[in-house]
Amino acid sequence: MNPLETIEPLLGADAFLVPCIHGTKMPAVTYTQRPFEATLTPAYRHALASGEFNIAVYLGQMSGGLCALDFDQDEDLAAFLAVNPALATTTRSRGSRGGMVWFRVAGEFPASCTTKHFEWRANGRLSTIFGRHPKGMDYTLLVAAPPVAAAFAEIIWPDGWELPWVGAAERDAVAALAKEYGQPFYTNKDGKVNGINERYWAALYARENRVLFDPDEKNFYRYTDETGLWEAITPESIREIISGRILEISREAQQFTLEIQITQTRLNAVVSALKGIVERRGAFKVKQRFIHAANGVIRFANDGDILFGGFSPEDYSRNRSPFNFQPDAECPRFLNELIYPAVEPDDADLLQRWAGLALFGYNLPQRFLIVDGTPNGGKGTLVRIIQALVGAMNTYQLRTDCLNERFETYRYRGKTLLIGPDVRGDFLMERGASMLKVLVGGDPISAEGKGLNGDFQMFGTFNIVVTCNSRLRLRLEGDAGAWRRRLLVVRYEKPAPAKRVLDFDHVLLRDEGSGILRWALAGFVKLQTQFAETGDFSLSDAQRGRVDSLLAESDSLRLFVQAQLERHEHDNITSAEISQAYAEFCADKGWNALPTSVVERTLPDLLLEFFHVTKSHDIERNGKKSNRGWRRVRLKAPSTFQLVEGSDPDRAL
Repeated sequence: MNPLETIEPLLGADAFLVPCIHGTKMPAVTYTQRPFEATLTPAYRHALASGEFNIAVYLGQMSGGLCALDFDQDEDLAAFLAVNPALATTTRSRGSRGGMVWFRVAGEFPASCTTKHFEWRANGRLSTIFGRHPKGMDYTLLVAAPPVAAAFAEIIWPDGWELPWVGAAERDAVAALAKEYGQPFYTNKDGKVNGINERYWAALYARENRVLFDPDEKNFYRYTDETGLWEAITPESIREIISGRILEISREAQQFTLEIQITQTRLNAVVSALKGIVERRGAFKVKQRFIHAANGVIRFANDGDILFGGFSPEDYSRNRSPFNFQPDAECPRFLNELIYPAVEPDDADLLQRWAGLALFGYNLPQRFLIVDGTPNGGKGTLVRIIQALVGAMNTYQLRTDCLNERFETYRYRGKTLLIGPDVRGDFLMERGASMLKVLVGGDPISAEGKGLNGDFQMFGTFNIVVTCNSRLRLRLEGDAGAWRRRLLVVRYEKPAPAKRVLDFDHVLLRDEGSGILRWALAGFVKLQTQFAETGDFSLSDAQRGRVDSLLAESDSLRLFVQAQLERHEHDNITSAEISQAYAEFCADKGWNALPTSVVERTLPDLLLEFFHVTKSHDIERNGKKSNRGWRRVRLKAPSTFQLVEGSDPDRAL
């Protein structure tokens, strides 16, 4: 009988077989730890094949991960196989009692050890599979099948069994922590704790919690596995957790005087040390190509592939949608009752692309959206739905009248969407409105927080949407070109629905939330394709025309001065005459004229710019020389009116 012909095919060619003296585990020959140099010699293989020796296996890494569990009691073996049915078909041998379960471990495994119920045999151990047992009986194969491959972590252990490797990694980590940062506490000659090592406790907290400190924001953030989010955590919360940890360890180590060291002063010192250990500047400044949903992350590869997978701390995500991604979800009521009846197809497509951009949370094209037109037409409902889709915690109200205040932009930290709901027609005429170009244009912003020293650096990557029932006007300040690059306008011009649905946004989000999420994702995919080609939204002629019209209407006073006033050395004009002519000019074009206060405030600069004249207070009319106005300027004759940008050729000529 040649046992090598049975054992070698069974265990595999990489099993390191060792011939041992019959009835023992004592090697019959001297062998090296390089199996392929030892077992390939004819003499060595003859010893294995002769049947004169026991055959043992040098376990662990030397045999390609082949390990064994040795059970002395049949009941322990039965209990183990009951919870690991997949191992019932692996190689199993028997000596005097119980049995040996052989399997190949894929990946890491613990060191060899012995417990009450079993012996774990791995690196450095010899286990006999053929020959004579020291008690006189022969080893037998109970299951003559090749070893099953399994990860050690996949093994299930019966309840109550001692597992020596559990806690070993923890003990090693604690020892490494003490080696790097010092002992956790110090004792006097009487064994009483007389001080704690703040850096050790800070490092312990950092090891047990995935946490970082942003020195620009001066905030701590902790990663949450359940949500995939880095969420702000207060120093007070950190102090409480560390306090509980010190108390727990003091009881485990029976160092009860350690509790006395838990003071606010020492805990504050721990938190200060933690800042230096986990500081990470700029972790949230770079936005990767993904959208964070409630149940996972949708990733957009450079080759156009879309992948849905789990959360990752390396995404450094602070914003997620509260809705689940479902690849087959639909939203028929949302589309057929809210979108399609209200706007033209091109505008429905633009709204879809912009909704995807809002969901993405980073303003790649550097534009903001104005939605105006029909009252009760669904504008507010749509924006509330997109706000809910993005997540209310990720949005903030846009207040142009506050944008010049010191602390306003600091309130935007961690937000991705700014909303101006149902604003007045002069919302974009406020002095702070020019900041909108910064908030969407990728420019650096120095935000100041109340009660904080220094400022917080962020960038203008916010998505912004403004809704208004009337047409908005802009405070251009001579910068029409920059505004043209920043604007999107969708106009609701169709009649409002005959029947209103109470809280329609709540109804749609409840019934079709995941479908609306999928609709927005499809819009972002479209936008990505356009952005890769042109670096911007693709707009129709009508959509570009609305932007031009908005700019022209906002710049109506300048256009009026250019088109209908001229210099004349022997003529003059009063402020009242200009205001009347300007009102008629706007009415002729279907524009809303600027308020009289704005006209009076702006005209002096415009007439100085175009005609180099200053305001006079003694213009004569009807025999009185007390009228305000300008000398050397007059209205043009109708036949000399010039066509200017935004004017109607049929009316201007």
